[in-house]
Amino acid sequence: MASLDLLSSGFDAVRQGQYRANTAAAEIARAGAPISASAAATIPLQPATGQPAATTQVDSNRPVNLANSLVELQQAQREVEAGASVIDTADEVLGTLIDIRA
Repeated sequence: MASLDLLSSGFDAVRQGQYRANTAAAEIARAGAPISASAAATIPLQPATGQPAATTQVDSNRPVNLANSLVELQQAQREVEAGASVIDTADEVLGTLIDIRA
């Protein structure tokens, strides 16, 4: 069914946007953090769940370009907004199809 494909595409866009935002935020946070070998090897935990805060480690030897990281953060926001819009549209289409069928 086409509306389910739309929902799946919307969820994928939101997931990719979240990943991009996490990566950019980690880069921005790394720019202000002091460099230490032991801290670079660990992934911080979320206080509420105890789950890792990021899914990937950030390479601490690479210089941080804050402008690029901020642009990535904005792109992530737009990607999540676009995915949410696709999900809303698919929801409306599915609701209309159910109303027509009923």
